[in-house]
This record gives sequence, C-alpha cells and structure tokens, in this order.
Amino acid sequence: MVYTTNVIKNIVNKFLILVLILCLSFGFFITTISSVKGFILAKSATWAQIKNSNTYLLKSAELESSTLNRWCYLEESYFVKILSNYNDYYYNVEYNGITGYVLKTEVTPVNETPVSPYPSNVSFSTGKTNCYLRSAPQTKTLTNNTLCVIPANTKNLKFIGKIIGEEAVDFKGSVWFLTSYNGIIGYVYSGYATNITEIMPNLEKVSALTETNISKINPLSNTECLIIITLTLLPCLLILFLLYSPKKAKKTNLHSTITTQNKIKNKPEYYDENL
Repeated sequence: MVYTTNVIKNIVNKFLILVLILCLSFGFFITTISSVKGFILAKSATWAQIKNSNTYLLKSAELESSTLNRWCYLEESYFVKILSNYNDYYYNVEYNGITGYVLKTEVTPVNETPVSPYPSNVSFSTGKTNCYLRSAPQTKTLTNNTLCVIPANTKNLKFIGKIIGEEAVDFKGSVWFLTSYNGIIGYVYSGYATNITEIMPNLEKVSALTETNISKINPLSNTECLIIITLTLLPCLLILFLLYSPKKAKKTNLHSTITTQNKIKNKPEYYDENL
C-alpha cells in the first residue's frame, strides 16, 4: 500500500513539473516573438517612402539584378506598401498594383498611412498607329515578347512606372512605360505614346519609423504583456507550492504511547534458571 502511494506521488510530481515547464516555455515563446529585433514590420511598418529617383521595383530578390528582373523605377517621394520583411536586404512590397521587391536601403519605413501612396491620375494614350504591348522593354535582343496589340488612339492607359530599355525607334529615346491593358501587364515604348500626364511630387508629411517607437513597434500593448506574464506565473507559483510545501507531521496519540510503554515496563522477565 505504501509502495503504491509513493508511485502515485512520483507520477503526480512529474506531471506537475511537466506542466511547469510548458507554462514557462509558453511565456518565453510569447514574449520572444513579440519583440524579435525590437519590431515586427507586418503590423507596424506598413508603408515606406521612396528616397531616390533611381530605385527599382524588382521581380525577384536578387542582389545582382539584370534588366529583365526590373519592373520599373519607383517614383521618388511616393510610397510602397510593405507586405513582408523578406530577408536582410529586401522588403516584399506592392506598388501601384504590382508586387515585387525593393532594397531596404532605398526606402524609409514611416509611421503614417499615406493618402496618395502612388502617382494618381497619371495616364497616356497611343498615337495614330497601333503599338505592341511587350513583356520586356526590348525589341531587338528579345523579339518574341509581344503580349498583344493596342489599337491606335487608345486613351487613358494607366501609367504604373517607367524603365530604361532599348531604343526601339532611332532618336526617340529608350524610355518605356509599364502599363495595364485589358488586365495584361506589359510595356509600351514611349515613342508611340502621347498625352502623358505630368507626375507631381508627393508632398505629404510623414515621420520615419525608428526602433525607439516601442508603442507602435511592439504588436502587444503593455497591458497585454502584463496579462500574459501574470497568466504564466500564477500556475507556475501554484505548482511550486504543491511540489515544495512542507508536509504536516502525523499526530500521535499520547495516551496510546504511554499505555504501550507501561506494558513493556511491566512485562515479566524470564531467565534461564526459571525455565
């Protein structure tokens, strides 16, 4: 009976220790993920401002990017929407309906949500002849890149961005426009474009996001952190109390003890000579 009781006590103690470890691990996990590198971009830095006029929106995250890996230039003073912190060098972003990647050194995360993050109401038209919508800003080195034909005098083609490519027509430059036509994303040579809307700089006032903005960076508020810590510590303290609380000594019956001692004292003594 005593052996069985000890086995049960050992099992209960091991179970309580396991629960204690799980509670501590859960608390550590929650507090760790809420403060990795001091901030989580997915919640705090939703937007970043473009610092330079020669910043590219890339199709894939490559440090040595070729011309074919570039979507377009990003307009200086406008913004990209940060979708994720891709790696140490790049953000995965969205710009004017296009998803891509941008170097972290080329943008500044901001606290605010911009009213006009992209160049709005910027458009262009095609000239008096049909033109091709192409998958890359090239016609000579990459000939098989025609996506569709855009009819002459097509109005209000959406301007997404511009890029430097091949000079398709002599003395008409090497600028191409990234646009969307009937849901197809591609490039139109600027030599075939007319009525291009002037792009004005974005004058919105924003503040740069820094790692000292703890209240905005940390996805958990101070109250939430305290609640998590309290909920983690309470069961831990209870388990420690159950494991290490002093055991009460069993009460002894004083009368029974005295009676037993008297019986032993009055017990007759037997010697060999009396046998």
